Amino acid sequence: MKNYLLALLCLSVCAGCSKQSSLEPASKTASAANHLSTLAVPNYYVNASTGSDSNSGLSATSALKTIQAGLNKTTEGVGANVYVAGGTYYERLNWPHSGTSGAPITLTNYNGGTVSVDGSTTNSSLIPLLNVSSKSYIRINSLNFTNSTQVFAKGIYIAGSGTDVQVTNCKVTNVGWTNNAGDKPTSGDNANPIDVVGTGANSYNQIYIGNNEVYNCNTGYSEALTLAGNVEIFLIENNTVHDIPNIGIDMTGHYSWTGAPAAVNYVRSGNVKHNKVYNCFSQIATAGGIYVDGGAYINIEGNTTYGNGVGITVGCENNNYNADNINVRDNFIYNNVHSGIIIGSNQSNGKVTNSTVSNNTFFQNVSSPGSYDGEIDIQNTDHLNIINNIVQSRSNVVVIALATYTSTNLTMDYNNYYTASGTANTITFDWGGINGQGYYSLASFQSALGLDAHSTYGLPGFTTPSLPTPDLHLTSSATVCINKGLPSFTAATGELDIDNQARVQNSRVDIGADETAY
Repeated sequence: MKNYLLALLCLSVCAGCSKQSSLEPASKTASAANHLSTLAVPNYYVNASTGSDSNSGLSATSALKTIQAGLNKTTEGVGANVYVAGGTYYERLNWPHSGTSGAPITLTNYNGGTVSVDGSTTNSSLIPLLNVSSKSYIRINSLNFTNSTQVFAKGIYIAGSGTDVQVTNCKVTNVGWTNNAGDKPTSGDNANPIDVVGTGANSYNQIYIGNNEVYNCNTGYSEALTLAGNVEIFLIENNTVHDIPNIGIDMTGHYSWTGAPAAVNYVRSGNVKHNKVYNCFSQIATAGGIYVDGGAYINIEGNTTYGNGVGITVGCENNNYNADNINVRDNFIYNNVHSGIIIGSNQSNGKVTNSTVSNNTFFQNVSSPGSYDGEIDIQNTDHLNIINNIVQSRSNVVVIALATYTSTNLTMDYNNYYTASGTANTITFDWGGINGQGYYSLASFQSALGLDAHSTYGLPGFTTPSLPTPDLHLTSSATVCINKGLPSFTAATGELDIDNQARVQNSRVDIGADETAY
């Protein structure tokens, strides 16, 4: 099979609302199954039931007993395949060598067997279940990582600097700082099921994380799938992340603990595509299903996020820094506890800049009866474009510009709104952060601020507009949304709708995440 590498095809960012930034890998990585080299490389076999670490490991009949022994057979700068027979392996692993371009070192299951790396009975002096330190050209495929409970527990931990690392088709579960779901964490209680950290002046880059499942992990103040520090050029796609008591997928920046130099200490230049993130909710903070915290040049597109604290969050928690050029587009976002999206820094000297929220479908978020939020909440931003979104609220509140925050150079247009009252005369735009007042009809909002001049009010026309499992695709009756988006809209390179179909059909883009052929 092809050895897929990630590369930037193009990177164009424009503050104008008719253009989007584009950041795509040069080759298709969506299939991302068993990325094994086609070159002649040695194969090593591991079998917990029949193997012995005194064997050569060069055949299934002379298999090694432990995965670590199989990894130790590899050679620096030489590709290899380590095949692991189905079974449970009570180990904590350290990856010893890098492969080479065109000939990676691959660790994968053998003949489709279910392989579990289980930390429940192992010495936890090596904290991660799989530790990768500054290794390049490696593949981690079709393994389960489970049962590691301790403060700072880690499942797959990749740290340092390097290039071309792929994690595919793995499951990570029961990795946590405690095994008691009722324990309330403090800021020092953390666990990371999948964690990639760029710690030095040279980046960790060409990172692919695809088709994995991360679930039922007690992460404390940390996240299920984390990229942090000096990490660039990445693709996170087709993963399922669920039942996490904090953030689901996180791309962070400007935290000194990474050790990366300040100028490059942020995650950048990547895509988060077609993931499903649900039931990521924290009792101690507002947890986003997908979160960009101080990152740059990142597309969040085609994802489905529901039942989280917030569907998607874009901000910067470190003062004197920004999150820049973040595109949130073509996502289904529904039934989250608070907002569908919070965008903007919560710091006095920080912003989210040059970013877009476009062609998303927001449906009946703010599920908590005691929560006062909009489908869209805005904090400190500059040059933010909110266009072509469907916003259907379970109340009358649609957008809130939060008090004490400012939003300069804001564009809002060609959105479609619908609220509980069923009338455009009682829709609420709460503009406490801009001028200390609210607007209680679409017409008054358009007149007072000159925003949403071409936006409409009406039932979107969803296939199944009811919770808990709505179908948010448009029917032929969705006349307020079909071919009603920004007339000059041009899809970014590689941008598709929620179903990976052409983003623009019939010559004009639809409003919302679903593009129809009607």
